[in-house]
Amino acid sequence: MKKNLIIASIIVIIQLLAFFISPFATFYATHISPVFVNTVGRLMSLFPFSFFEFVVIALLISLIYLVFKVRPLTYIIRYLLVLILVFTCTCGINYRRSSIVNTSNLELVDYDNQDLEILCNYIIDQVNQISSNELTDSQIITYAKTAMNNIIPGYYPNAKPLLFSRLMTLSHLTGIFSPFTIEANYNKEIPQFQKPFTICHELSHLQSYMIESEANFIAYLACINSDNSYFRYSGYLIAFIYVSNALYKNGVDVSDYYNQLSDQAYNDLAENQQFWNDNDTFANITNSINDAYLKANSVSEGTKSYSQVVDYIYSYHYQYNLL
Repeated sequence: MKKNLIIASIIVIIQLLAFFISPFATFYATHISPVFVNTVGRLMSLFPFSFFEFVVIALLISLIYLVFKVRPLTYIIRYLLVLILVFTCTCGINYRRSSIVNTSNLELVDYDNQDLEILCNYIIDQVNQISSNELTDSQIITYAKTAMNNIIPGYYPNAKPLLFSRLMTLSHLTGIFSPFTIEANYNKEIPQFQKPFTICHELSHLQSYMIESEANFIAYLACINSDNSYFRYSGYLIAFIYVSNALYKNGVDVSDYYNQLSDQAYNDLAENQQFWNDNDTFANITNSINDAYLKANSVSEGTKSYSQVVDYIYSYHYQYNLL
């Protein structure tokens, strides 16, 4: 029991420091977290497959063993506390780091539907100007590291496709960052145009940006500033999804915007919609779990925070006079 109290106390102290002292969380994110990436992350990069999946299986088997064989509650609690401590140290603290707004000198500006319509038309123009063939997964993984280095220099291991991608698909998940193995994992079944953006998003977490909207914004910047046309296509097309959804939620008929897209983009979005509609077995359950997880880590908007990337995208284009 004493050991459990010590571990629990360490977790509480670290979380309180991060919550009430922002400079502490930012210092941790920029100086301590990279140590995990450059040690554990580099070690895991030696494996061509996602080690995370095997770790999850091992952890579940260990928990079942403790519950049904060892039995004493104190050991089960200690086991869970150690997992929480690892999570806290490898990514939990980073949820409270200085935001991308501060680190990129981005000034958030207010906007209305008319502003969003201007942005949407701009994105459509960019998408329609791009003519690009699909990349293979291995090509995307390689280009993603270059694209991310152009935005945030650092070490990036290869993103890894998940063996259990079918389960990810049925749960409407495109990727996942592993706090236990420091790996960026992606769902290999998702439509190809989503992979550049998704992989850059997961790699953003390795740079200690855990807030989903911020990781989305970093992925957007990495994609649209890439030398590779398919990455630019991915970035702009996914941005179109977010912006058109924002307009739709504000009562705007967005059908005309879709009709303005090139045949390639229109068909990709139609296939994308059909793909997710056909695979939604666990989507609601997973969304609820993810929503609770994000809120537990001080993301008050929960899963709605993903769409906050529109604030960043509009402000970025406004600040640099791109509209």
